[in-house]
Amino acid sequence: MKTFKPEMTLDMAISHLKHIEGESVMNVTPIEMGELSKVFSYRKGDADYVIHFKDNGDSLHKVFKIYDMYGTQSLPIPRIHKIGKVENIHFSISDKVSGTPISALEPTQIRGLIPGIVHQFMRFRQVHVADSHEGYGWITPEGKAVHRSWLDYITSVFDEEQEGFYHGWHNLYENSFLEKAFFEEIYQTMIELVRYSPPERYLVHGDFHLGNMLGENGNVTGIVDWEMAMFGDFMLDVSVLHTWYPMLEFPKRLQQALEQQGVSIPYFEERLLGHQLFKALDGLRFYAKKDDPHSYQFMKNQIISLLNR
Repeated sequence: MKTFKPEMTLDMAISHLKHIEGESVMNVTPIEMGELSKVFSYRKGDADYVIHFKDNGDSLHKVFKIYDMYGTQSLPIPRIHKIGKVENIHFSISDKVSGTPISALEPTQIRGLIPGIVHQFMRFRQVHVADSHEGYGWITPEGKAVHRSWLDYITSVFDEEQEGFYHGWHNLYENSFLEKAFFEEIYQTMIELVRYSPPERYLVHGDFHLGNMLGENGNVTGIVDWEMAMFGDFMLDVSVLHTWYPMLEFPKRLQQALEQQGVSIPYFEERLLGHQLFKALDGLRFYAKKDDPHSYQFMKNQIISLLNR
């Protein structure tokens, strides 16, 4: 199985931290988080911090910009103190938010946090996306997005000739277990469903699952890992959480909370399914590239289950 994280041992992280922060760093500890970063917590003085190491610094600048734009709106986004480069590796340093990843809590504790998750999600949905922050799709380090519509963004994710991680990804049909006929059939279904998304733009986390949420004493204390954030249809976040944790019944609970405020979401079921298929297709492609047949089959089974309901 392949890994896309930078090579970074604990000793290397300590060495880099001492170069960045001085000799006073203590308690450097790895954090298992994400597929593309190496992450460590540490203590300096009387405060705790988190450092992300990445081969490419674009997403770190993007998260810094997102904090600058929205972190002051009482959203639970960790404050970012510094971004930079040491030797050939990029890094960002942020506050360590108190709490434990909600995915690591006991089921009863997770259930107790569901109202808090709904509350935080509704706050994201109420964020005002300024007209100056134009476009749909991935937010750039400048705080904008480049696509003319949400559907334009969705289709661009699967372009063959794109820059970066998925450049030339169609060769996976020949060089991996990615099944072209299955993939393309689901893709067409997904596109028809995503057409139901309205033109309104929202702040979308992009990777909204329990591993990126922190909880403590019955409260949601932080939402972390904003590297995939975008402007578009908030139903993408609903679909991510529901795909990985259907037992939470998050879509149902969100609808109930919105109905109490007199708000209804048009084409809720169509948009939910369309975005679940979107993320599942992206998962198939990622696990094929990662050479992870077990996760690939899990994702394929998820797709089949969604379409058989």
